[in-house]
Amino acid sequence: MPPRAPPKIFQILVKTHKVTVFLSLPNTTPIATVKDETLSALSADVAQGLDFPSVSSTDDFVISKEVKENKRPTGKYQQLDDDQLLKDVASNWEVLFVQFKDPSGSILPVTVSIPSLTDDGEEEPEADNGMDVDVPTETDRKGKRKAPPT
Repeated sequence: MPPRAPPKIFQILVKTHKVTVFLSLPNTTPIATVKDETLSALSADVAQGLDFPSVSSTDDFVISKEVKENKRPTGKYQQLDDDQLLKDVASNWEVLFVQFKDPSGSILPVTVSIPSLTDDGEEEPEADNGMDVDVPTETDRKGKRKAPPT
């Protein structure tokens, strides 16, 4: 059976600080469009008051991709050019990152926090190993054949 073709529409997650922007874009979309959509989301009313640098244009940040070795993150990020296409640099459900620029134009490091799967105030419930096990009685075995002796 031939390998599955990549989807025509990519689901892309763009992360910064504690914010994740979900984008559904054709796989032929240039990174410049991803930046435009990200700028729109970061400058929306719902994003006001969140703790990340303010942006007024796509020149205030770059989109980056995490460099991986053997499918493991290395903590390093590769900047993506505006003219690159999504299908050339990303896959479906890829996580991209925002790197903001300081006033002098230098690119700041990626700042992102991945939330834990459990709430901070909650503790994971411990497994109850002392569960009662039903032991079949003679009346439960009535009419059942016994295994022949070996």
